[in-house]
Amino acid sequence: MNARNTLIALTLCTLPLTVFAHQTSNFAFGAPGKAADVNRTIHVKATDQMRFLFDSQTIRRGDVVRFVITNTGVIPHEFGIGDAAFQHEHAQEMLKMPGMMHDDPNVVSLKPGETRTLIWSFKKVRNPALEFACNVPGHYAAGMVTRLTLK
Repeated sequence: MNARNTLIALTLCTLPLTVFAHQTSNFAFGAPGKAADVNRTIHVKATDQMRFLFDSQTIRRGDVVRFVITNTGVIPHEFGIGDAAFQHEHAQEMLKMPGMMHDDPNVVSLKPGETRTLIWSFKKVRNPALEFACNVPGHYAAGMVTRLTLK
């Protein structure tokens, strides 16, 4: 290993694990789900009034939910599932990289008029206090967050 590769390896070893949060499925608020396991579908509209409109806000432990999210507005939005700690961390990332597009297990970016699907398993949840949020800079602060507690 040359000096440059050693430096890169050492740098990666010293980074906090949160840098790799989107690459893991060990979330306190559930895990990516499989289409074959879906037992519910919830439709969500992301609006330019900085709101998520859910057709159902009841989620139970054990549910595997297919979220069908539509951006009904003319500006980009995102839909992210997390707890308060995850949303705070993700908001900080978005401030550093505005315009970042996501296709993560728990966050999807939505262009104006776009519909995306995200499947999430609530079988193994350590933190039942959920936040569904848009962390495009300014959107969360404007109220684009829905807080739910698993039943």
